[in-house]
Amino acid sequence: MENEEIAIFSMRESRFIMNDFEEALYTSMRKYSLRQLNFMDDVAYEQILEALQKSMQVCNLAGVNSIQHFKKVYVYDAEVSTMHIDWQMTKKGLNLMVMQTPSMNRKMARWLWEMADL
Repeated sequence: MENEEIAIFSMRESRFIMNDFEEALYTSMRKYSLRQLNFMDDVAYEQILEALQKSMQVCNLAGVNSIQHFKKVYVYDAEVSTMHIDWQMTKKGLNLMVMQTPSMNRKMARWLWEMADL
């Protein structure tokens, strides 16, 4: 006769696994960063941060968790031994930022034109 084992199921452990899965999913979707905003040459860093804040506010007002689209990361530059803040973003988050940026140039106009076609 074969003995059966009883598997212990805990909702607590399952919640942690689900949170890990969700975080991995969101991380995989956040492919962009502030470094990729090279077409914003004439935009001050303060304006970029303001556009970021407005984009997160859009998410919150629309009932979307901004963490899904924006995540603060710390980047260490070994050459100059400094650390700076960057932001990982989804494509939608990046497009929101571009729309919130007050300055306009040829590259940004091209980006907006491409977003209008989505």
